[in-house]
Amino acid sequence: MNTTLIIRICLATLALLVIALIWTFFKEAGDGTKLVMVIVLGLTGGLLAVKFVIPMLGDAMSEAVFSSGEKVEQDEMTKAAAKIAQGDYQGAIEHYEKMLQDKPDDPFPVAEIAKIHGERLRNPQAALKALEEHLQSRDWPVDDAAFLMFRIADVHLIQRHDYETARDMLEQIIGNFPNTRHSANAHHRMTEIEQMQYKLLMDQRAKAAASGAAKA
Repeated sequence: MNTTLIIRICLATLALLVIALIWTFFKEAGDGTKLVMVIVLGLTGGLLAVKFVIPMLGDAMSEAVFSSGEKVEQDEMTKAAAKIAQGDYQGAIEHYEKMLQDKPDDPFPVAEIAKIHGERLRNPQAALKALEEHLQSRDWPVDDAAFLMFRIADVHLIQRHDYETARDMLEQIIGNFPNTRHSANAHHRMTEIEQMQYKLLMDQRAKAAASGAAKA
């Protein structure tokens, strides 16, 4: 139980004692005094409800909603982020793996694991293995399957510079999810790859020309 909640309980108890004391005087007071006291009690009760009762109910409801998987997930994400900041990448992976144990149907943790392998540990093969095994582990909803396939394409493209394999994965997305936003995004990504390949080709030609001119 946190300190704020303890303070609220103590203040609410004190207020109830005050109300009980006022009620004792109320029974012995005259009609005019009773009317004033009723108004005062109503205002006091309303203020107490707004100040203490409603917040306590809100805290209880929040605890009921977020005390299970969502709270655990947030805790593990926070711990993983802290490990990354400390340079403990394996420790971060372990926290994301705990998230996977709690929610094996969530593609986000495995995408983060792959990201750590690829970007932090410079091991794109481990990143691909994590993504591909997770993709093949179950029948995914369309959005989740496309999400994982795009991550696989990104590893091939950005970390391995394997344009053709990245294109193959994007073509699979187009074939598996036709007439969807995923298909449209894959087409757009393939256009970007073509532009990247063209730029690379031009750079290579420019370097070759410069090298030939220098030798001449």
